[in-house]
Amino acid sequence: MYEWWAMEESSHSKNKSVPDPKLVGYCGLYCGACDILRLYREGVETGRTPEWSDLPERLREHLPFKPSPIRCHGCKSDTVFAGCGHCPLRSCALKRANVEICSDCEKYPCLRIRLVGLMMRLFSVMKKLPHQQTKEPNLARIRSVGVVQWLAEQEHQWRCPQCHSSFSWYRATCTSCGKDLTSLKGFLVHVGKVS
Repeated sequence: MYEWWAMEESSHSKNKSVPDPKLVGYCGLYCGACDILRLYREGVETGRTPEWSDLPERLREHLPFKPSPIRCHGCKSDTVFAGCGHCPLRSCALKRANVEICSDCEKYPCLRIRLVGLMMRLFSVMKKLPHQQTKEPNLARIRSVGVVQWLAEQEHQWRCPQCHSSFSWYRATCTSCGKDLTSLKGFLVHVGKVS
């Protein structure tokens, strides 16, 4: 398992132009835009323990479990946030050799992916947490252009066009310069503003 959050001298920490392959979740989510991961990493950098109340309201209100410690090193580590810790796609990928993302699997797209997608639509998870809508298109894009190109695209997509600071799924404004970011998040256009 990766403990990439604590990298000391890797090519990624020396050269920011090299995309970190550990920021792609097994399911196709871009972990670099995850509010929980970003909040945890900011807490590590500042020495401040993040609180549940630090999460954007929309995310906090729609997570399907009680407040949990904000602690995550990414889904490819042993320390994951409560929701990702129970992810059936992650559990499946962990059991398979040579599967870094679901689209690497010989069975992709499998029944498990289809059932998870169906359950998320059935229980309106994709309306409540619309970043979940990006999984399938992301996996298709990764298959088309490869992980390195996709990560470069994600890195660009999740940077403020005004100050170039990175931002996350449910932040409505850039925490560095205050720019409104809502229109930059395609999955949020049809579901209203974020907090």
